[in-house]
Amino acid sequence: MAPALVLVPAAFASFILAFGTGVEFVCFTSLQPLLGGSQKLDRDTRQEWLIALQDPGILAALAWDLGLVLLFVGQHSLMAADPVKTWMAQHFGVLQRSLYVACTALALQVYYHVLGLGEPLALKSPRALRLFEHLRHPVCVELLTVLWAVPRLGLDRILLAALFTLYLGLAHGLDQQDLHYLRAQLQRKLQLLAGPNIGDAE
Repeated sequence: MAPALVLVPAAFASFILAFGTGVEFVCFTSLQPLLGGSQKLDRDTRQEWLIALQDPGILAALAWDLGLVLLFVGQHSLMAADPVKTWMAQHFGVLQRSLYVACTALALQVYYHVLGLGEPLALKSPRALRLFEHLRHPVCVELLTVLWAVPRLGLDRILLAALFTLYLGLAHGLDQQDLHYLRAQLQRKLQLLAGPNIGDAE
């Protein structure tokens, strides 16, 4: 009963998060921000779109975007197909998943290269890089949850969970500068979220 009491709210929260992310994605990809809040395409706007779609530069950019989307979708769909997974399991064994992740990372590197973004970490500020040096990846919290949130803990499981907890804890060394940076980022996010509401109120 106890695991169900924990897993059901967690699953529901995960669903709400995924649903909210989908809603945000639809809002982001809609035409409304491009049209200044207008929900209708008037004649002038349609004419502007027709002219834009006749521009070779815009068409080339759309072609590149379409190619990058197809690269991402193709790599994920192809390597997730049962025949491909069976072939990879026969030839690579336990390295099958690692190869899948490596190909995904390669697809992302192509994306960064085409857009001229270079190394992802090079886009981060020095304060953000300093923060990354003082803590483990946030996904490690999920790892600790998986290791500890079980109905029964055997001796081997307790040893594994304790060692990983110690490993992650020793590497977590935030100081005052990191905390100030995190607080500033939180305030910035809150201001961005409150911006439209403030504008509407004025």
